[in-house]
Amino acid sequence: MKCALKVEEEAKYLVELGVEPYPILPIRIFREELKKTISTDALMDTGFDGAMVLSRSLSNFILDRIVKADGFEELDAAGIGIPCDTCILHIYVGGRWFKVGAHMPRMGDLGTILGRRVLNRLTLCLRGPQGKVFLAKS
Repeated sequence: MKCALKVEEEAKYLVELGVEPYPILPIRIFREELKKTISTDALMDTGFDGAMVLSRSLSNFILDRIVKADGFEELDAAGIGIPCDTCILHIYVGGRWFKVGAHMPRMGDLGTILGRRVLNRLTLCLRGPQGKVFLAKS
């Protein structure tokens, strides 16, 4: 089947020892107190209902630069409650800026994750055998 969408950006799958390769997207994060944008990669997780989870190091970096978190929420991960600080961020992905609520777990490190609240607003094509992700404009 041929895709009639125009590809705007291409990303890759990350390959790590001991786990199946997984799709990642390059993102930029902005909040006024940060003064600049932060560039990083985020795991695409269609099993996560929310917008975004930040890695421990990214959470610490942001929390060190803002007065305080915007709120608190407990994430449910397979029936286990994970306490999280939350903050509003602007993220750039797929050629667009989004205002999102980001979760910053107080324990553990889940990595930086994009969930369905963002992914469902993008047009994506996953090519697992080739290890590529394509972002398109519809």
